[in-house]
Amino acid sequence: MVRHSRIFRINELPTEIICDILRFVVWDSMKTPVNARLRVTWTCKRWREIALEDATLWNAIWFRGSSARIDRAWAWFERARQAHLDIRIDGNNPGDNSDEESEDSSIVNCDSSMTPADMRKMLLRLFTKLAAIRMLIIVVEDWKSALVVLELLGTFGPSSGVPMLQRFELHRGGLKDQARRSLVWPDIISQPFIGGMRVPSLEYLALNGVPIDWSRSVLENLTTFDIRRIPASYSPDAARFREVLTNCPRLQKLSMDGAGPRFEEDAEGFVPVELPHLRTLVVADFSPQYSMFLFSQFSAPNVNDLTLMNLCGDNYLPLFLQLTGTFPKVRLLTTYSVQFEMTPHGLASMTRWLDSMPLLTYLRIANVATHFFATFFRPNDLKTPVSPQLLFVSCQFVDPAILVRWKKDRQLFGAPLRRIYISEELGARLKPEQIKELTTNCVLLKLPAGATTPEEEALTL
Repeated sequence: MVRHSRIFRINELPTEIICDILRFVVWDSMKTPVNARLRVTWTCKRWREIALEDATLWNAIWFRGSSARIDRAWAWFERARQAHLDIRIDGNNPGDNSDEESEDSSIVNCDSSMTPADMRKMLLRLFTKLAAIRMLIIVVEDWKSALVVLELLGTFGPSSGVPMLQRFELHRGGLKDQARRSLVWPDIISQPFIGGMRVPSLEYLALNGVPIDWSRSVLENLTTFDIRRIPASYSPDAARFREVLTNCPRLQKLSMDGAGPRFEEDAEGFVPVELPHLRTLVVADFSPQYSMFLFSQFSAPNVNDLTLMNLCGDNYLPLFLQLTGTFPKVRLLTTYSVQFEMTPHGLASMTRWLDSMPLLTYLRIANVATHFFATFFRPNDLKTPVSPQLLFVSCQFVDPAILVRWKKDRQLFGAPLRRIYISEELGARLKPEQIKELTTNCVLLKLPAGATTPEEEALTL
C-alpha cells in the first residue's frame, strides 16, 4: 500500500477529482460511513480540507447515545451547510452499546433519557434548516414527544416551507407494558400534517401510532403510504381514504397494519380505486369482516409483493375466497399468523387461492398451522403441483418436522425447492438428520433477523 501510494501521487490530482474519489470512499461504505468519514479527515491535511469543504459528505446524520456522539452529529449538521439533509431521530434507543461499524448513515438517534423538552430543543435547532431537510425519520417512545414533533412541524412548516422533504416517518413506540390490541390513546386533538400545507416533493409517508387531522391534511402524489396502529376514532372515513388513494396515482407501496379507513357498511358498494402501479401491499392485524371491507376499497392487479400478517383468532376463509384471482402477478408472498377453516372445503379453497397466483416464486412463512402446508398439494392429483414456480422459502416459527416433510414432498411430486432460508431460532431446533434432508438437492441457509435475501431483491425490481 505504501509503495503504491508513492507511485500514484493522488494529492497531485485536481481538487474536484479527489473530491469525487472521497465521495466514492464514503458512500460505498454503507455499513461503515461514520468511520469512513472520520478516517478521510484524519489521513492528511489536504484530504481534511477537501472533505470539510464538501457539504454532501456530511448531510446524512445520526444523533444518538453518548454526548460525544451527539456533539459529533451537530458538528456534521454545521458542516452540511445548506446541502439536502437526511435525518433520523430515534428517541427510543435503549442504550449506547452498538458497534460504530454498524451505524446506518441516514440515522439521527438519541439516548433513552430524551424527554419531550429535549425533543423540542433538538427540533428547534434542526428546523433552522427545515427547508433543506430531504428525509426525516423520527422514532419516539412517549406521546408527548410525538405531539411535540407534530406541533413543531405544523408551526415551522408553513412559515419556512418544506420544499425538499421527500420522506417523512413518525413512529411512536409505547408497547413495553401494553398489549398491542389494548393500547389506550389519550384524548388528543389531531392536527393537520405540516399545518395543512402542500408538501410538493413528499413521496414517502409513514405514520405509526400517531394521529393527524385527515380532513385538513394535503396528501397527494405519494409513492409509499404506510400507516400502523391507529384506532378507528382517529382514522379517516372511507371517502377520505379513497380520496387519498385517488390523489396518489403513482402509489407503489401501501402498508396498513392495524390502521385504515373507518368501517362503513355502505362503503362496500363503492367502485374500487384503481392502483395500477401498486407493487407492494401489506395488510395486517384486522378482523375478517374489516379485511374484506378494506380489500373492496381498491383494485391493484399488478401487486408483486403481498404480505398478510396477524389475520388470526377467527376464520378468515371468506377473505381468501374474496382474494382469489385478485393478485395474479404476485411473486413474493408473506403469510405470518394466518388462520382459516381447517376442513376439506377450506383446504381446497386455499389451494385455489394459491393457484390464482401462478407466478409465486418466493414464500415467507411464520407461525402458521400445520394444515397451511397441505394447501400446496392436491389430494386427488398430487402430480399436478401447486405453485409450480415456487423456488425459495424463508421460514421462522414453524415445526421442523413439518418443514422437512413439506420440502421432501415438494421434491417428490415435481416441484422441488431451490433454497430454504431459516431463522436462527429455527436452525437451533433442527436435528442433524433433518438438516441432511433439507440440504438434499437444496441449499439451506440461516437468515439473520431483518436481512433481505438476494432473491427477494431481484424479485422486487
